[in-house]
Amino acid sequence: MAERLDARQWGNWWTKNHLTSFHGHFHNNYDGPLRQFWEQHFATLPEGATILDLATGNGALALLAEEYSRQHQKNFHVTGIDYAEIQPGALQERHPLLGGITFLSCTAMEATGLESASQDMIMSQFGFEYGDMPAAIREIRRLLKPGGCFHAMLHHQDSAVLAQAREALAQIKHCEKSAAAETASALVELQARLAREKKLSEKDQQKARQLHQALRESLEKLNRYARQLKDPSHVRMFTQSIMVLFDRRNAGRISPPQRLQTIQRLMAENESYRQRMKDLRSAAYGNKDFQTLKKCLKQQGFISVSTGSQEYAGRHFCHTVSACLAD
Repeated sequence: MAERLDARQWGNWWTKNHLTSFHGHFHNNYDGPLRQFWEQHFATLPEGATILDLATGNGALALLAEEYSRQHQKNFHVTGIDYAEIQPGALQERHPLLGGITFLSCTAMEATGLESASQDMIMSQFGFEYGDMPAAIREIRRLLKPGGCFHAMLHHQDSAVLAQAREALAQIKHCEKSAAAETASALVELQARLAREKKLSEKDQQKARQLHQALRESLEKLNRYARQLKDPSHVRMFTQSIMVLFDRRNAGRISPPQRLQTIQRLMAENESYRQRMKDLRSAAYGNKDFQTLKKCLKQQGFISVSTGSQEYAGRHFCHTVSACLAD
């Protein structure tokens, strides 16, 4: 069963000023063999070519096209669309060339409203697979000029990215199962009562000691689990965020209400991360999906349809698809 994020949920992600959909990676945009793949295709385009980026997010791939255009005096006309409310303008100070791209929020790839036969190239980086395949291909066919091409990078079920997503879901589950956030909240509530009333009853003092012990055991258990992992980034972030709140050095600097807000925010981020990883897992294509994709493209008149594996850092990172129309 599909577990997809809606436009509002994706819009919330883009308001956090992320350039890509990757958590903690590609801060300055896609690089290495990923950038090389796209630059090879940009190099085939004529001066003044029109390029459409599907599911652009905050414009990472569109930005690669604009950067190539400026560096090689290509004068591309780049447009990025997304069905969510995106915020590329918030990243313009860090990436000024975003200002040269036309962005359209709340625009579905299956019905863009753009002019027919208006695009030399249509592309997508981890976005096409989130749409409706047959409808999106029909729209791509309508928008491309004769001889125009469609290129995409798509998540594959057997890729390193999906392995990391499954690992992330396991880490999230361990964090939740530990009940560390709930225990921390209960402890902060008692701290807030102490701050208000200047003392605690014997019963509440006993409860506070029990909560301290339970929290310490939960965090120790999570740290033991983290030591077994190759990349325990999420568990480390979770445990360290809680430990900071109860560090004696921060006792006078972080008030109980601030601590509660931090814990609530941590729990919300945990849930948001879980939803995105489930969304990614649900959207990823398997081999049969790629066979269906090739068939759909050929049915719409595309020629030279090909798919392939793309590596990054020596691992299978994703799959690619390329297809062109006859001149």
